[in-house]
Amino acid sequence: MKDKFSKKELVGYIISGVIAMFGLVLIVLGIVERNMDVVPSKNFLYQSDLRVQTALGIKLSFWEWGLIFMALGVVIAVILLCVFAKKADREVDRKLRRQARAASAIDVNSEVKAAVQIIEEPAAPVEQTKPEEK
Repeated sequence: MKDKFSKKELVGYIISGVIAMFGLVLIVLGIVERNMDVVPSKNFLYQSDLRVQTALGIKLSFWEWGLIFMALGVVIAVILLCVFAKKADREVDRKLRRQARAASAIDVNSEVKAAVQIIEEPAAPVEQTKPEEK
């Protein structure tokens, strides 16, 4: 597991969190707007919702915009998690391959030393027998 976050990763998570929190605030405002026991002409949330709808030219309420922003923030966070997790896995695999190469190099060196020792050790004298003369 990673001990530290890179600056890019941290900034990405913060941005996606801010977008998701903005969506959550809009959802709460939309719910409060719908459940206020006030005449619509005196409901300041309803009036601001109508102003936003006319300004943007899109007939979406605070609640619907909140869902969009929250989904966008979550999608960005999931993409960031996948990208940085893949990057961390590559780093772990790279370290494991380096360790395996280092271990195999040590094994090769020990095998070479053992072979050299076998060659350098005097072999047991072989008794030479003369062929029988007939």
